[in-house]
Amino acid sequence: MVAFSSKAGQNVRQMAKRRRWQSWRAFFGALMLPLLVVFMFPILALQLGFVIAISLVAIAVFGAIAFVFRGLDLWEAADRADLGARAEEQVAEVLQTLEPKGWEFQYGMRLDQGLGDADVICVSPRKKTYVIDVKSHKGTVIFQDHRLHRRMGRTIYPFKKDFLQIVMKQALQVRDKKQWDFVTPILVFTRAQLAVSQKKIRGVYVIAQDDLVNKLQELG
Repeated sequence: MVAFSSKAGQNVRQMAKRRRWQSWRAFFGALMLPLLVVFMFPILALQLGFVIAISLVAIAVFGAIAFVFRGLDLWEAADRADLGARAEEQVAEVLQTLEPKGWEFQYGMRLDQGLGDADVICVSPRKKTYVIDVKSHKGTVIFQDHRLHRRMGRTIYPFKKDFLQIVMKQALQVRDKKQWDFVTPILVFTRAQLAVSQKKIRGVYVIAQDDLVNKLQELG
């Protein structure tokens, strides 16, 4: 297998850092915008009139509020990215037990067509190949209306993205890029409880992190 410098979770960690930097920039903008307008208020009042100057101050305040909300959204997105990175790192630790048995793993292969990256690519000692997409969501995962849903308490709702479709597309793209005959897609949840079939769902294995090693050994 071609060696890659990426380690598990590295791409997502970098994305989290970018989002935090963007968040700090938004907070800085929220601070500086009203200060700048207030500092310039005497000049604005003389040149444009008091009413227009006050209007500009109000606009600056609303702009600062928008920057704050943008910063908070980016900070939450960075938190989610860090959580996803930790999940990928946990899966990598679990998979280390297979390395002495001849398994090979590649992390964070960049993909095209808006598919992000392949979290884990596996090659078994028998040269069977797999793509693993790692998810860190909580709740109970169920299959309903031909797609995965999440149950939180008494509430059931679909995931925002069709994870089954995404990991299938990732497997097909990895197959084409690597020029392999077939790649099996696997969706792994690190924190959720699973209430789904152990067999393939729409061509994808959906399993919990604790069952990953056994499933890979079973598939060979």
